[in-house]
Amino acid sequence: MKKILTLVLTLSSLFFSHSLFAQINVVVSVTGTVLKANDRNPASVNITFYDSNNKRVGSSRSNAKDGYYLVTGLKPGETYKVKIEHPDFFQEEVTVSTPRTSKYSELSRDFLVKPLISGIRLPLPVTPFELNKSKLRVGSEEFLAETVEALLMNPSVKVQISSYPDEMESKEANIKLTRERCETLKAFFVAKGVSADRISIVPSENADPINPPPMKKAAKGKRYIGSTYIVVTKI
Repeated sequence: MKKILTLVLTLSSLFFSHSLFAQINVVVSVTGTVLKANDRNPASVNITFYDSNNKRVGSSRSNAKDGYYLVTGLKPGETYKVKIEHPDFFQEEVTVSTPRTSKYSELSRDFLVKPLISGIRLPLPVTPFELNKSKLRVGSEEFLAETVEALLMNPSVKVQISSYPDEMESKEANIKLTRERCETLKAFFVAKGVSADRISIVPSENADPINPPPMKKAAKGKRYIGSTYIVVTKI
């Protein structure tokens, strides 16, 4: 009985050791495309991965033709800090978590980078407001976090918040709404640590010339909401 128990324990130990060895030697790759936030054209930037000890563990430069990049040699079940850097773009920092796996795995992760050009208009990826409202809608903080981080990591950059109305019925109502939206966003960024003197606001009484209201009635349940832009005013 003791021999059988010893054999079972030995086999279990060998199996555990083999599984652990396999996991230790598993390689995970992260791949995707890097595009410019303003026009979705490919961008060439440096992408560097750092582990929990802030040690550089992998890097790549995205291709200028299609934005493609590939970083390999990463470990499964880890969270990495990723720095995105290039003199012509905002420095940015994000986190990427690799899947827990016992075999080779490839994770897809795309990035939008913000060109560092005076006068460029960067649209917010998702509108933070509801129709004809100036209060941030629920969940806005999550997708505004990237903009906050970009502003904090680039302290010399000054920006302008530009807001456009949802409807064209009253210019007086439009200027009031867009001013309140600009002030709401500025207050949000300041509360997150961005200096108030870095942010100016420009409300508008007229429609967005780049993304105007649709001429035809929108599909049921889908309403047009005026765009909001972050405009770089000083680098």
